[in-house]
Amino acid sequence: MTNISTAKEIHSYVVSPEKQQALYKRILFIVSISQILGGAGLAAGVTVGALIAQQMLGTEAYAGVPSALLTFGSAGAALLVGRLSQRYGRRIGLSTGFLFGGIGAVGVILAAILNSIVLLFASLLIYGAGTATNLQARYAGTDLANSKQRATAISTTMVFTTFGAVAGPNLVGVTGEFAQSIGFPSLTGPFMLGAAGGALSGVIVAGSSFPTLSLVGGMLSLLLIPVVAWQRRSKQ
Repeated sequence: MTNISTAKEIHSYVVSPEKQQALYKRILFIVSISQILGGAGLAAGVTVGALIAQQMLGTEAYAGVPSALLTFGSAGAALLVGRLSQRYGRRIGLSTGFLFGGIGAVGVILAAILNSIVLLFASLLIYGAGTATNLQARYAGTDLANSKQRATAISTTMVFTTFGAVAGPNLVGVTGEFAQSIGFPSLTGPFMLGAAGGALSGVIVAGSSFPTLSLVGGMLSLLLIPVVAWQRRSKQ
């Protein structure tokens, strides 16, 4: 019964341009909100990751290691999120990636409290998942966009990502003061923002009511194949 009801729901979107547009706007809104939260948290965390490592090691010789770990983590997470999205839909893939980014931020906070460089490096590797997910999430907004809306959809998500990326570093001081007020090291403040941003982004995407994006988008793409073929033939 569940499969039948799901198929009927998807079919209703396929045959109704109005429903497609409503779904497209809802998806774009959800993706944009997740981009603000994720962008702010990631930018704030990346800003101070090297500083935490420097404090623990007592030298600047390894200041580039946190950025390298974030990059490696992002590369690995991109593959994982992509496979999950392909198999289970973007909602599962993106929400998992955002949540892993939040878990990585929590690990960095614990590492700073315990003064554990091993835990710090491992957590930064996991934290990179948030970066990969944030980059992939912006393309979810284009799944149901028509040919005239795709550029606008990408631009919209990019603008919201920028809002988050600009806000994040500017909140380093505020979050640091907050962390100190509750007895945590000041440099853990931005990662508290990162943990909250990752968790909220994951919950927003996971709790969204839209159908599996890849399935709907894929069906709509298949319907366009005959149209594209006809257009090419008519131009010859």
